[in-house]
Amino acid sequence: MAMHLKDLLPTLINPNNNWKTRLLYEWPTIIGSLHSKVRIEQINDTHLILGVSHPCWMQELYLLSPLLIKTINEKLDQPYIKQIRFRQVRAKNYTLKTMNTQTQSNLKKEVFLTKDDEKSLAKIADPALREALKAFRMRCYQE
Repeated sequence: MAMHLKDLLPTLINPNNNWKTRLLYEWPTIIGSLHSKVRIEQINDTHLILGVSHPCWMQELYLLSPLLIKTINEKLDQPYIKQIRFRQVRAKNYTLKTMNTQTQSNLKKEVFLTKDDEKSLAKIADPALREALKAFRMRCYQE
């Protein structure tokens, strides 16, 4: 049975003694309603790397980073975080996970390869490689 890492950590590490674990637990209250748009990617000694789902949010959070650092350090009771870096990540799409597979297949848009794609794929001699690259290209067009 799969478990979230944050549920498994207390069995391995006492969260009261480790500030990084406390930060993981306190993250939803620190970030508030932006929890679905911002996630912790990496915690280092003095800086934090946050994954942000959209460049606009990244810009806003960058401008608010001094306030965010202050809020984080107040929750941790000591100034552990000195710098925050941001990285754009793919947003999680929670609604697709709850739909059945028939609804998901109806939502996928129909895609076609371009003539240039087909010409390029025709030059590949290995049929398995050709099909793998074709499937990859189709997935690229779907997103």
